Amino acid sequence: MFITGIYNGMRDLIKKVLKEQSENLSEYYKTNTDTFPSFIRQQLESIYKPIGKWGKAPNPNDDCITDTGVINIFPHSDEDVWSVLNRFDTNSKVKDRLKDLFKNSNPENNNDHTFREWIDVNANDLFGPDGAHTKELVGLNMTTIISGNNNEKMAVDILKGKFSNNEIKRYCSGDIRDIKKGIDIVIVSPGKDITLQVKPFIKVESYVERDGDTFFEVKSYLESNKYSERNVNIFMFVNYQTKEFILFKNKKTKIGQMRSNITRFYEPPLYTNITFESKEKRKYKNLAPTDSLFNVNTDMLKNLKFRKSQIEKMISKQSK
Repeated sequence: MFITGIYNGMRDLIKKVLKEQSENLSEYYKTNTDTFPSFIRQQLESIYKPIGKWGKAPNPNDDCITDTGVINIFPHSDEDVWSVLNRFDTNSKVKDRLKDLFKNSNPENNNDHTFREWIDVNANDLFGPDGAHTKELVGLNMTTIISGNNNEKMAVDILKGKFSNNEIKRYCSGDIRDIKKGIDIVIVSPGKDITLQVKPFIKVESYVERDGDTFFEVKSYLESNKYSERNVNIFMFVNYQTKEFILFKNKKTKIGQMRSNITRFYEPPLYTNITFESKEKRKYKNLAPTDSLFNVNTDMLKNLKFRKSQIEKMISKQSK
């Protein structure tokens, strides 16, 4: 019972972090019709530019190209200068808390215009260096930030162990290559740098269909279509608690997005420390009439033999 409790608790924590990460998308991926993010950035600039805490992060090693924002206060980590405040523009938890505070002020009108006017009047209390609510709003982001840092550090260590002769470059918090292209880590290579997006995962399983198709099913919040093959070459899934990891190519023809938290990869992983035992995926009963009409079961053996013959040819060719 004790072990089961630990597992369930860890699973719930990972689910919470994954949900927060999926909600905390940058403005780059959100609709351009939403003017709230730019309104919040204007508030931050009006507070922090006059006191010298507005600008770009230093970039001595080409690993920290940021836009202009709040720096050198409430940083993401001890290694960063980019402020957590820069996440306020699109973070759903921050906006929800601001709405709660606004409602608690008993406004005459509860519309968006009045909401923004209230933020404008109370900006220093909400976002200022010594604001009454600043640390609380910063804290709403920290679970996701700490988890993300741990996952990416783990990923870097794994890649350094695998590619000891290559530079492994991790971009800083706020880097536009991460925000706008989804690149977390780069394996520097002579021919072409290899780019990775790092995601936490709950579990991954290997399946085989009755017709011989095989695939890996990953439980993680990943919007695979958001990341182009040109920008992100590899999806790297890590589980910081279990220290498991698995890497797949970002090859759209081999990826199936089943749900927001379930993705299938129809080719073997590039690299993993997980041992798999393939399971047979259950047969969908609602497809039975179609199978019967087109004699799918009758043709199954013929199709499997055809696949076998093609695989044997490929094995022979590869062996040569």
